[in-house]
Amino acid sequence: MSWLGRKLRRFRRADDGTSTVEFVIIAPVLFGLVFSVFESGWLLTKYMMLERGLDLAVRDLRLGKIPNVTRVDIRDRVCSNSMFFRDCDTDMIIELTPIDSPSDFPATNATCIDRAEEIEPVVSFNPGARVRLQIMFIRACVVTDPIFPGIGLGLGLTKDNTGGYRMITYSAFVNEPA
Repeated sequence: MSWLGRKLRRFRRADDGTSTVEFVIIAPVLFGLVFSVFESGWLLTKYMMLERGLDLAVRDLRLGKIPNVTRVDIRDRVCSNSMFFRDCDTDMIIELTPIDSPSDFPATNATCIDRAEEIEPVVSFNPGARVRLQIMFIRACVVTDPIFPGIGLGLGLTKDNTGGYRMITYSAFVNEPA
């Protein structure tokens, strides 16, 4: 029997390292699942806080706590109430549109910041008139980065060219006469 034949026979009978092979096969799937759970929990928390921030800002707007309303005023209130967004003041756009008939609802997708561009996009911002009841449609779009962009859920998210994920929320309220 040759030396090489004995080595190959001993290698074939050995069961050292079998659990390592199982771990190498299962671990990437398990880690991808764990990272996806963290990612989805974090994104849901951010989305919930964005909705909360917009609701509180709309409440302040309806109650007249923002006298001469500007997009910056509403954006700052949404950012301060939502708390989880880094660079919220540069990564968020607020649209405000009066609605007179069902056909006036914006038919376009939400306009979001493109962080690769220096120019902020032009969006509709019309606080409406407080001389009659008027339905107002408000929409906020913020660009946020996933925690794990290359693993699990972070890999499957639709991202822009800077790796940011767009979160969009909207609401409607009635402008009441002053």
